[in-house]
Amino acid sequence: MSYDTKPKALVLMFNSTELFCVIDDFFLKFEATYWEFLKQSKHCLRIRNAQLTISEICFIAIWYKCSHFNNFKAFFSWLKQDKSHLFKSLPCYQRVIHLINMHLFALHALHVAMMKGQYNQYLWIDSTTLPVCKNQRIQRHKSLAKIASRGKSSMGWFYGCKLHLVMNQFGEIVNSALSNGHIADIKMVEQLVEGFEAKLYADRGYISQDLKSKLKEQGVDLITYHRKNMQSIQLSASDEYHLKQRNKIETLFSLLKGQYNLVTSKARSIHGFLSGIYASLCAYQLTHRNKPTIQIMESLA
Repeated sequence: MSYDTKPKALVLMFNSTELFCVIDDFFLKFEATYWEFLKQSKHCLRIRNAQLTISEICFIAIWYKCSHFNNFKAFFSWLKQDKSHLFKSLPCYQRVIHLINMHLFALHALHVAMMKGQYNQYLWIDSTTLPVCKNQRIQRHKSLAKIASRGKSSMGWFYGCKLHLVMNQFGEIVNSALSNGHIADIKMVEQLVEGFEAKLYADRGYISQDLKSKLKEQGVDLITYHRKNMQSIQLSASDEYHLKQRNKIETLFSLLKGQYNLVTSKARSIHGFLSGIYASLCAYQLTHRNKPTIQIMESLA
């Protein structure tokens, strides 16, 4: 399924009307392709008219992530009470949850479309953990057991998944991928930078001579610090500077988790878990105003 339409991100302060217009403009061009994809993949054998359009369903999911509410039920109660005039007809809470989960691929399509054209000569890569429950409750956790697994990060052990992101100098997401919690970061790199030609800056978790050689053949120059037990590599002044800016991708993860509710233990299905992740990513891409930017230092060589 190709996404030929790239929605325009909001550059002003968050406005629900502007947000809906951007989402609706995208689906006016993409909706026919989306339904055809669902039919071909047998996710949906026939089109049934719902009370809400796909644009409205995605809008509600993304608006929730931009709000100050930390649970969807409270947000929907507020929506029903104070903002019902914005919709022709709002179904019940359970039906809205079902519609958002059912149209997970619509949120994913919007997220992918927003990444189009963000490729740049300088890229930063990293991953973050998406725990689905506390470690004490691993044995009792059932709803996401098919995709969650035990993994270890710099912050310790966790049970869940990982989100891998590639970011450009403007704080925009260039590519993303999800993996099980136990998957090593270096195993996702080739997938994330496929088709790119750029300098890729990463932390010590991405040190691998084999990976560096493979990426070099693709036109990607992987640059990392060396470990203490490794032979030191002399980096240029610009590469040294850009490596030090790697904390900006950590800022991006902090924004996703702190402001856009990326991590939650409230998901009761795989579709609900994934739709929440893509809604958070779309909320950041469409509405966040001051993205973490990096000033580029051109090489003197």
